[in-house]
Amino acid sequence: MIHLVRDRKGLVLVLVLGVVALFTVMIVNFSTEQSFDIELAYNFRDAIQAQYLARAGVEAALVMLDQDDPTYDSEDEEWGGFSEYAAVASSFLEGPVFSGTLSDESAKFDLNSLGNPEEEEFRIAQFKRLFFLLEIDITEVELDDLANAVVDWIDPDDDTVFGAETDYYESLDVPYVCKNRPMDAPEEILLVKGMKPEYFYGTESYEGIQEYVTVSTGGKVNINTAKETVLRSMSDLMTDEVIQSILDCRPFRELDFFCIQGIDLEEDTAEVNWIKQSLDIKSRRFCVEAKGFMPSGAQVNVRAYLERIHNKARIVYYTIH
Repeated sequence: MIHLVRDRKGLVLVLVLGVVALFTVMIVNFSTEQSFDIELAYNFRDAIQAQYLARAGVEAALVMLDQDDPTYDSEDEEWGGFSEYAAVASSFLEGPVFSGTLSDESAKFDLNSLGNPEEEEFRIAQFKRLFFLLEIDITEVELDDLANAVVDWIDPDDDTVFGAETDYYESLDVPYVCKNRPMDAPEEILLVKGMKPEYFYGTESYEGIQEYVTVSTGGKVNINTAKETVLRSMSDLMTDEVIQSILDCRPFRELDFFCIQGIDLEEDTAEVNWIKQSLDIKSRRFCVEAKGFMPSGAQVNVRAYLERIHNKARIVYYTIH
């Protein structure tokens, strides 16, 4: 009888210890999960704050463009110092960091201009010349095919002669349709037949077209902000002498062709007239890249394309990456 009581007491002790151990495990797991949930909440909070910080940069860019002198656009204006503004703004923040750039998209080649039938000859030549200037590793035949495919991607019909339309894209392993409308962002060219990522982003051997192309500027090139490579791509007439005279005359506050040396812009030829029609001193589309960074390591990058219509800037494309 005494042994039975002792056995029962031992069994009860074992059960009690087991229950204590079970509750201990549950408490530890609960504590761990609670800590994990708290950490997730903090990370989410910091990510939201970083996003709002980056968005504040976009709003600052909108204000700058609204207050800008609309008669001409040049990097010597206030918007051209956006990076410095961002650095100064960050100095007033305790911990969070904001940085950003504001660039003129009219300094680049507009891919959508390839869809303009009236300028198609000159635009295709400019597109191909850009590849040659950047020394991109592509054959002339491949470049011809790519240019035609871009035209087919943009034009409104589904007819093709040299490029590619929906029947080609639907035959791919991951099928999609040909857009048959202007591109919304330069990266869209990566969907076009014959366009390789290295042509866009570049390699160790050559620079890609990413920094030299844009969309929806109307095809006009701002002579005040245009990259030298973009100016050269316009025509073989844009020689070193011509480019240097343009750089020396910047900023143009009016479109003064007399300042440009090395080319007779009074000559009445189709190519010269096209060059003159394609140059401008004003811009309507800008790109702001803003980054919000929190001390915890949370970071949000925002890219927004801003379009100025009737001297009022608005967001026309917005992405978080």
